[in-house]
Amino acid sequence: MRRIRSVLAGLLAAAMLLSGCAGQPASSQAASSQAESNSAIAVEFTPGSYEGTGKGYAGDIKVSVTVDQNSITGIEVLEQNETEGVGGAALPTLVDRVLDTQSLAIDAVAGATYTSQGFLEAVTQAIEATGADPASLSQSQSGSQEPKETVSLTTDVVVVGAGGAGLAAALTAVQGGADVIVLEKMAMVGGASAMAGGGTNATGSQWQQEYGIEDSSEAYFMDIMKNGHYYSDARTLWLYANTQGAAFDWLVAEDGAALPYNNTQPGPSAEHTYGRTFSPQGGGAGVVNGLESALENLGIEIMLETPAQELIVTNGVVTGVKALGSDGTPYEITAESVILATGGYGADTDMLPEEVSVLPYAGAVSATGDGLKMATAIGADAINLDKVNIQPHSIILPDGRGQHTFQGCLAMYNKTGSVLVSDQGVRFVNEQGTANTIIAGMRQNESSYLIMDAASFETYTQTCIASHNYTQEQLDQWLEANGTSTPVFAHAETLEDLAAILDMPAGALTETVERYNGFVAAGEDSDFGRKVTAPMGEGPYYAVEMNLRYYATLGGLHINDTMQVLDTNGQPIPGLYAAGEVVGGVVGDIYATGSLFGWAMTSGHNAGLAATGQTVFED
Repeated sequence: MRRIRSVLAGLLAAAMLLSGCAGQPASSQAASSQAESNSAIAVEFTPGSYEGTGKGYAGDIKVSVTVDQNSITGIEVLEQNETEGVGGAALPTLVDRVLDTQSLAIDAVAGATYTSQGFLEAVTQAIEATGADPASLSQSQSGSQEPKETVSLTTDVVVVGAGGAGLAAALTAVQGGADVIVLEKMAMVGGASAMAGGGTNATGSQWQQEYGIEDSSEAYFMDIMKNGHYYSDARTLWLYANTQGAAFDWLVAEDGAALPYNNTQPGPSAEHTYGRTFSPQGGGAGVVNGLESALENLGIEIMLETPAQELIVTNGVVTGVKALGSDGTPYEITAESVILATGGYGADTDMLPEEVSVLPYAGAVSATGDGLKMATAIGADAINLDKVNIQPHSIILPDGRGQHTFQGCLAMYNKTGSVLVSDQGVRFVNEQGTANTIIAGMRQNESSYLIMDAASFETYTQTCIASHNYTQEQLDQWLEANGTSTPVFAHAETLEDLAAILDMPAGALTETVERYNGFVAAGEDSDFGRKVTAPMGEGPYYAVEMNLRYYATLGGLHINDTMQVLDTNGQPIPGLYAAGEVVGGVVGDIYATGSLFGWAMTSGHNAGLAATGQTVFED
């Protein structure tokens, strides 16, 4: 199969030679060929390199644009603070689009609108410095509108979706000897995984065993089943509980994915009876980057901006997919196995319960249920479609999206004096309790706020910044607004003044903090049973409004213990596998720390094994 792919590559290289493109750098090819095709558009630059700055999602984007007399020959991003795996990953695509089209009328990268706008603002400023009129580059350079011929490809495994689960599946399948094609509808890989903290459950892993933690598959199964209110599909959860250890061993092994995780002893938490969660270096984006690099080193093609549109079924067997390239080229890809790793449906509000859709969304814009829709169209079974993961510890960004600050909250509660209060200025929950209990408490309030002293606020904000939840520049802007904008970050020298900014009843907040400090002195929280740490100290004091958000859907395709998608009669659909968020019934109606990212890695690895005929799980 690799020989077939090599022949195709050879034909492509020959075509490039015939067209006179070989031997030039990619940017020079694009600039020179496009300059010729756009000869009707008169653009004259003063040759040289020019800088420009634009406002991106997380701060300024600074670029250097190099031009000759009639074309843009290069663009370098000098400075940027965009979210790794999202805006940061979109910038190379934006550079290529401007160079390829020699136009500023390019499409924004889906999922990175603010980054796209800031980049174009910076390039426009640089173009102005050349002496040219940016308006002359604002015409869309559309190509031929004639229908393109269908391109037929053949491979062993086609993976639909290049998020964490899809990349793990692809790498596993390649290591198992398969030829693999990966389709991704976005302009960058990563999906929801690139936005995640990356905590990974690893019950039964070698690392966990080396710490002497006496965990078990049965204990994990019951922890997740209870936390998810017994809505989990028992067969799928049992599969997960029994295979996550082996999958994690593969993730960190030199002959596996060789990903850099932090090998520090994990501890129990509100949802986990035993310490079983390990964190990767660089968070979810670091994992995505590592998997992508591993695939690139093996010569595996990831076809970006090429959404799968339909499953090909022959005599009841899934034999491939139909997809559409960004240039309008239709593809028919024949494969022995198809792995759906397309994510959830959180970005499609029509598929959500009404009580969920009114909350801010914190997930990937790519999560529109594509794989779920394609599979159910051929008779696949879907379960738990009304289950959506709602979580606390969140702020609402200026654009209305939810942003988790879980790591900051956890660090603050564990190390410093701080409390979570209602809009009436009173505590209402054990701040270190389960997400379930915190959510239930927050739903009783009109608003909820973290109240912190200077030490708490420093721990919270610096942990959030290190976790790429927001930047220092954003934080400075929010503090300057002092509670008058979204998100609410208020501050004052006294608790009374802080309460006044938040419109709380006079004296209530001061009384709450005094009561909490009394619990710290006594060594026991008699109100909510929190493990008290430090008292709240002197001012200045800070408040951050906490909100509920949703970011992952928990329903999806029904699978068996070899990762095959089941039909509505409970029978496996030959040739069709699924991994990641597109699978339903894993964690019930709410996730536990590390369970969703852990499922992405475990199910991706399992699907790669299954699609290549290797053993996944023997009960």
